[in-house]
Amino acid sequence: MIFSSTGLVYLILFFALGLLTYRFFQYWKQKRDTTSKLFFLFALTFLSFVFFRAVSILFFANNIKILVDSIVLVSFIEDLAAAIVAYLIIYSKFPKISPWLGFSIIFILGLFVTIATAGISYQPSFEKMGAIDWGFPLSGAGIFCSILRFGIILITFIPLIVILLQQFKTSEDSSIRKRSFGLSLVLMVAVIGGLADFILNSFLRLDAIYRDITIAILGVLLFIFIFITQKPPAKKEIVSPSPSPKIPW
Repeated sequence: MIFSSTGLVYLILFFALGLLTYRFFQYWKQKRDTTSKLFFLFALTFLSFVFFRAVSILFFANNIKILVDSIVLVSFIEDLAAAIVAYLIIYSKFPKISPWLGFSIIFILGLFVTIATAGISYQPSFEKMGAIDWGFPLSGAGIFCSILRFGIILITFIPLIVILLQQFKTSEDSSIRKRSFGLSLVLMVAVIGGLADFILNSFLRLDAIYRDITIAILGVLLFIFIFITQKPPAKKEIVSPSPSPKIPW
């Protein structure tokens, strides 16, 4: 195990997302409905993404093959998380459409990106403070995969953010309003973090330490947002009817 600022960043994210995953597990355990389960699976998937990335950096920094393989693995996990979000959006807002349609479209698109990513020659290297530069090639395929990976996050996360903000505006329950707004902030942080990773480091070629600093700040904010807004459900909580979309609280 070596010191790496990137590894430290993912440890921060792991603790933040670990808390969020536990909260969604509590909501699902109490409600036992489809929406709660989807939010829990989404959080668990992203927690797995952060876990595998942290492990690969902290324990296999000298193994280029494992670092490259981790790029492919996290691409697949990102795809799965986005597909779950697509399922959730259609399930919540378009009851006449099978949510598996949204899941399948995003999953197949993401699977194509993952397969393409596996065929690209990445050259991971460590910069000052142990910040890792994943070595995304600025070739046609490298740029295409980076844009498409970030695009998949945008087309799934942005609609969910809008749904949560609508829930925040229309609900009369203060706890629902707080949780909806807090989760929308969490998703915004995820989008900005992806922007920092794909744009700042991959395209602008800034030192990787700047990306790490940006994501570390976002990670701390993420933990604060989750701690303040995603409180554990009351044991005998009675939830008043709320307009669609449904969220797990």
